Amino acid sequence: MPRTRFALSKTTLISLAALLATLMWLMGRQLVPEQVIDFSPILEQYFECQTQAENNRAALTVFIGAESVAKNLAKSLCANVVVAKQFGKVRAVWNHNEDQVLQYVGKGIADLALVKENLMEAVKGESTYGYRVVAAYPDYPAYLIAMREQPRISKEYLLDKRIGLLDYPTSRSGHIIPIQMFKSLNLNLDNMQITYANSHSELRNLLTSGRVDIVSSYWQDSDEAILSRNYITPIEQQVSGSKWYLKMETNNIDLFCAIQQTLIQVAHDQDSSYFSQLTAEPRCQA
Repeated sequence: MPRTRFALSKTTLISLAALLATLMWLMGRQLVPEQVIDFSPILEQYFECQTQAENNRAALTVFIGAESVAKNLAKSLCANVVVAKQFGKVRAVWNHNEDQVLQYVGKGIADLALVKENLMEAVKGESTYGYRVVAAYPDYPAYLIAMREQPRISKEYLLDKRIGLLDYPTSRSGHIIPIQMFKSLNLNLDNMQITYANSHSELRNLLTSGRVDIVSSYWQDSDEAILSRNYITPIEQQVSGSKWYLKMETNNIDLFCAIQQTLIQVAHDQDSSYFSQLTAEPRCQA
């Protein structure tokens, strides 16, 4: 009998505890208002403009890394007569994130994209979606750039330096080539002082503000105003330039020619001596 009374008492206590917990939970819900948790997607950086074909719901999607170029190009494409015959709006997206590049190019979302040839080959964009080169920037050297001395390529010299690289694994001059050089010198990346930037202009800001000692990038004429050509060291003489690819699932020659001519015109309006050197490949015979 004592064992039976003990078992009943234990069961009763458990039931009472469960009931009390339920009552406390219900009271808490009444006292604290429900809040809807917002799982909104990350805001996308883009610019849209309308062509003259307001009733056309088709959109020409452009993918590029630079915001200023994206906006200028979109406006020029929206004003183009040929583009207006085929699209109701132009949507220019800018992003350096490699995942976004793979999303837009690797899945064929972008109609027009500025990417590196090696990345286009990696995602097999030409064979899968019919991407075709419209225009290309020239090859260029990659440099280590400093403020007050010419950088040296040695393990002892680089180990103690604060170095700026691009947080963009597909960038050859700002990421791939310097990383390969560090590894060839048997430098452990975990032991190095590396700061990552989102763009080449941000790399220059890190350097001129003294937050890093060296950056890896290309050299442009405008650098003469803030940096010295005596304080650059080449680490790769020929880096392939980015290329503009147009998705040509059909033989849309009118669109190809219109976009090529627009790209060349926008390039000529660029302040950069490098980015103004855009070459048509092949030049459209309008």
